[in-house]
Amino acid sequence: MNIKNKNSIGMFDITRGMLMIAVVLGHSITAYVKYWEPQFTMHWWYCFLILFKPVIYGVIPMFFMMSGYGFRKKTISKNLKDNARYLLKPYVITAAVVTLACIIENTWKHQSVKDALWYKTVPFLLGLCPGENWLAGHYVGSIGPIWFLVVLALAGFILNLVFRLEPEWMRAVCIIVAVAWCTRLPFISLIPFCIIQALCCCGYMYIGYLLRTHDLLYESLGKKTIIILVILAFSIMIPGNIEVSQNVWALGMLDYVASAITGFLLLRLCMLLNAERFKSKVTRALRTIGRYSLYILCVHTMEYLAFPWTKVQSLVSGHVVLGIVITFIMRCLIIAVGSRLLKRGLERRRRKKK
Repeated sequence: MNIKNKNSIGMFDITRGMLMIAVVLGHSITAYVKYWEPQFTMHWWYCFLILFKPVIYGVIPMFFMMSGYGFRKKTISKNLKDNARYLLKPYVITAAVVTLACIIENTWKHQSVKDALWYKTVPFLLGLCPGENWLAGHYVGSIGPIWFLVVLALAGFILNLVFRLEPEWMRAVCIIVAVAWCTRLPFISLIPFCIIQALCCCGYMYIGYLLRTHDLLYESLGKKTIIILVILAFSIMIPGNIEVSQNVWALGMLDYVASAITGFLLLRLCMLLNAERFKSKVTRALRTIGRYSLYILCVHTMEYLAFPWTKVQSLVSGHVVLGIVITFIMRCLIIAVGSRLLKRGLERRRRKKK
């Protein structure tokens, strides 16, 4: 199979579909199991979480590598227009829905709408993640899962600027220096427009670009190479810890290297499910989810921030597994309906403009 047949529009849809399910499931689990808190680390089953560390390390890098795989250098004006058209509009719609839900909820409860707007809306105006801290005398929250959209837009813009450097080694040095600096920074809760995360994820996008230009996604690596990469990644993952959305890198650049290796290997593994190899109802469903991952991300953020999940948790208090299952199913239903409505609304608006 030649490279022209392998690289195609929608080639990552199945992978994106699997990752979106993993993200929603992960958020449903962490609503009940705070695996990073001391009381959970004392359980005997905590040692089994090491089996899930490759997912924790690899999911976010995979998303950005897939985005970088199709990267093309653009003019600055073209880059800004594309970001405004494809990323800014969904972000604004998500912020508007969360704000409206916030106003309705607090008006109904006769609580301070002003404080609620500071907590739910101001983070969107400033692009704050992780947030959850005091700002100008008010407590502000986070933009939630849609931080990915902010980082994708900014990281793509930064990478586009970097690609004005010649030769290639200057680009690589520039990105490596930026990543090395960002991964050594202390935890900062109020990061405007996720600039630090964007600099880090710019590196993942650059790796994705290299995967395409050097045909590394399909080229055979050999068993020895794969074994060495797996051992190297696990030797760092076991003592390390990362949270890309919050710019947490316990081992600094070493953690970044482990996440890049893990993301690369998982991406190669997921490509085995390419529709050219397997065709079934499951792969078709995953492809559909992946194709509409942008809508799913927006609706997931809406329900993540606006839906009263704490009430659901109180109803199933003491039944962790049941709570996770109920939360996950409810989220899937909300996302399915919401994504369909959002898709229809945006398509109608496009048709009217034509």
